[in-house]
Parts: sequence; structure tokens; C-alpha cells
Amino acid sequence: METDLKKIVGHRLQMLRMEKNLTQEQMGEKLNLSTSAYCKIEYGETDLTLTRLNKIAEVLNMSALELFNKIDGNVYVNNTGTIGTNIGVAKDCSTVRIEAAEDLRELIKANSRFIEILCKRIELLENKVLV
Repeated sequence: METDLKKIVGHRLQMLRMEKNLTQEQMGEKLNLSTSAYCKIEYGETDLTLTRLNKIAEVLNMSALELFNKIDGNVYVNNTGTIGTNIGVAKDCSTVRIEAAEDLRELIKANSRFIEILCKRIELLENKVLV
């Protein structure tokens, strides 16, 4: 699900970039990124920080709030009349992220218990070797 959200955000950023008649190379330069690094943002292959989104908003000559509204909107129309729709993931995303976070928390707890058991076994084995 997180990947879907990254792809939606990336697609929205691509539409906004195209509306401003900017190339991916120009965006990369303005953000101090390589073209391939910026492309990964648009393709949803990289995590975005709020700081990076804020810089993207500056490059696109809009406030961060305007950028978030354009990313989160239900329908986006660029200057060529092309319509892209948000799949509605944004509103469900918070619920999914909470569930994913809870799953990760449980997984971390289980891994921590497993690590404790392994450490105890290592300690026992080391004691046997020393004896």
C-alpha cells in the first residue's frame, strides 16, 4: 500500500511539473538532485521527506499547503485538459498506515524475543565451550 501511495504522489508531482513546463532534468537541478534521483521520486521508487516536498513546492512556485492539496485532491486537471484521478487512497492511507505500523510493531516485538532467545543460547554454548 505504501508503494501505491508513493506512486500516486509521484504521478501528481509529474503532472504538476509538466504543467509548469519543466523537465525532470530541470527539477533535479533545482532540487540539487541527479535526474535519475528525481525520476525515482516521480516513479514512486523513493521515500519523500517533508523537507523535500517543501523544496519541490518552492520549485513549482507554490506553498507546501497548495502542493499537498494538489496531491490529495480527488481530481487534478492540468493545462492541457488531461484529467488524472486520485484513487481515493489518500483518505484510506492513514488507516492502512496505522494497521501497517501495528503489524510492524508486533513483528519487532517478535524479533526482539527471538534475538533474546538466540543470545541466551549463544551464552549457554559459550559457557559449555569454556567448561
